[in-house]
Amino acid sequence: MTSKVATTVSGVQVQLHEDMFKRILRKHSELHGMEGLVLDTVTRPDLVLMGHGEELLAVKRYERTSLGAKDMVVVYREDKQLVITAFLISDRLRLVKKRPVVWQRQSK
Repeated sequence: MTSKVATTVSGVQVQLHEDMFKRILRKHSELHGMEGLVLDTVTRPDLVLMGHGEELLAVKRYERTSLGAKDMVVVYREDKQLVITAFLISDRLRLVKKRPVVWQRQSK
């Protein structure tokens, strides 16, 4: 089993296991070929939100995806050093209204 590693804004390395990415693709086939964007979202997010329990959600805007301009959301756990899932959304504001912001990229 192979895995790829991304470093979170907190400096924790989380793994995206090959079998986990295949499982993500079964639910979200639009992410086919976007493994690099999943890792990039964890490493260089626009913001990080609280999830359920120990989960964190990294969110990053991409102007070009298979579905056009979308925000990538990657759910991960630093305590388990693991990417759990990833998906694309159209309306970041709906998500931000529901969840506290843990970290946000400073504008230049």
